[in-house]
Amino acid sequence: MHPKKLFLLVRVIDECEDEMICDLAETYHLFNYQEYPPELVGTLVFGLRKDSRVKMKLSGDKITTTEWLLARIADELRDQSWAKSRDGQKGRNKPKHILDQLLGLNKREQYATFETMEEFERMWSEI
Repeated sequence: MHPKKLFLLVRVIDECEDEMICDLAETYHLFNYQEYPPELVGTLVFGLRKDSRVKMKLSGDKITTTEWLLARIADELRDQSWAKSRDGQKGRNKPKHILDQLLGLNKREQYATFETMEEFERMWSEI
């Protein structure tokens, strides 16, 4: 086995063994990876889809590309409907975005607003 591939397999086992076990069982019906040669296990792990538990965990992704796209489409449709409503015309009660909730984003934590230039400059100096 190539040393780089072996290093990556060790990293996978170290960081996300449970996810690897689930992925191997689901995808290949392989229930005890330790019974097989590391070369085979490495090949099978690296052959997993990019939305597998292992690859999602290693990449830090919380949702798949498909889930991201569907949430984005739903958010855009909801924003368009809201913009045509009475609340939207008055700029109130904007719906929360599904994508933000899936990604664990909170708009209030993400953005800061300031009433005066002095508040902004004070915050800027703290940063």
